[in-house]
Amino acid sequence: MIPSPRIEKGLEGAIISMRSFGSIALLIAVFCAPNLVSSPSSASRTAIREAERAWSKAIASKSLDQTVKAYAQDAVTAGSAMFRARGIADFRAEWAKQFSQPNFSLTWKTEEVVVTHSGLIAYSSGTWSQGEDHGPYLAVWQKQQNGEWKVLIDSAWSVH
Repeated sequence: MIPSPRIEKGLEGAIISMRSFGSIALLIAVFCAPNLVSSPSSASRTAIREAERAWSKAIASKSLDQTVKAYAQDAVTAGSAMFRARGIADFRAEWAKQFSQPNFSLTWKTEEVVVTHSGLIAYSSGTWSQGEDHGPYLAVWQKQQNGEWKVLIDSAWSVH
């Protein structure tokens, strides 16, 4: 969930403009709606919130290994405020660039966690800020075979 200069690319770039935020949220809702439970598993929501806290702490401390550990092997980014990344190697390189900035600081507040009925996919949403830049974010989480939750899609949009 790290902002970078506002860059908009075509579909091949996997970076989506702010105008598409609503479309993505709607697409996820339509795709997941048949599988959503009216009261998602408390244990899964708690696990995702804990994973978000660990991820946030890793970013705040500029711990590259712990930050990258939050992502699934095939993770991607989306959104106008995100660097372009596809896979762990890209995330490692991009976070290293971000962490090398002396005044780097990123925070976010999770407002909602929704888990599908299958318990294998979830999303968290809320707001992020970095300096004067800020906006909404949406992280799609995937439960791994070992039971850990990892970020599959890391997306953020800038409204500044």
